[in-house]
Amino acid sequence: MNTDKHYDVIIMGTGAGGGTLVYSLASTGKSILILERGDYVPREKANWDSRAVNVEGKYQTKEEWRDRNGKPLHPHTNYYVGGNTKFYGAALFRLRREDFGEIKHFGGISPAWPISYDELEPYYLEAERLYHVHGQRGEDPTEPAASGPYPHPAISHEPRIQALSDDFERLGLRPFHTPLGLQIDEKNPQSSKCIRCDTCDGYPCLIDGKSDAQTLCVDPALRFP
Repeated sequence: MNTDKHYDVIIMGTGAGGGTLVYSLASTGKSILILERGDYVPREKANWDSRAVNVEGKYQTKEEWRDRNGKPLHPHTNYYVGGNTKFYGAALFRLRREDFGEIKHFGGISPAWPISYDELEPYYLEAERLYHVHGQRGEDPTEPAASGPYPHPAISHEPRIQALSDDFERLGLRPFHTPLGLQIDEKNPQSSKCIRCDTCDGYPCLIDGKSDAQTLCVDPALRFP
């Protein structure tokens, strides 16, 4: 790499933050350098192998960290293009309005953010479109105000989960569909990338059906000259 070259923007990491930023700047014509310590997740049968993923930790870093007392620990994190969005369970909640203010905890005080939820809200809406988020506004009694609907309808529950949801409603509770970032089309399953498999949370998606920063942000950004 030519270290004398000037770049308008240098982005470290290609996860939810860096990857999304790369995508948003790619069309501006700016000279952008992306620094990523990891490679692409290999597409292989082990992507859906529970033993390889959960027992052997095939895709987790092997490095060792130390806690405040010097005790070694394994961070259970991943270093790949797309960051941890390659392995998350596709749940994409917004922070609540209260999260942006000062919060007192048992062990100390979390200072307020320098911006408010209202300032960030339009960007949440844009990010939900980019990441193909499915959900239903108004179901979650704790959700903050939104200036528009989710870009896609809530994903239907599995039969047993639907039965539980119905039971909870009869008890006066308010169950809701988790907002999920998936490239799924339940009306046209034959053309849907996501096939509703049982290897999502913690697994890389072998068929790119999960909305992650690599497939939706980094790869499209790299197509620009």
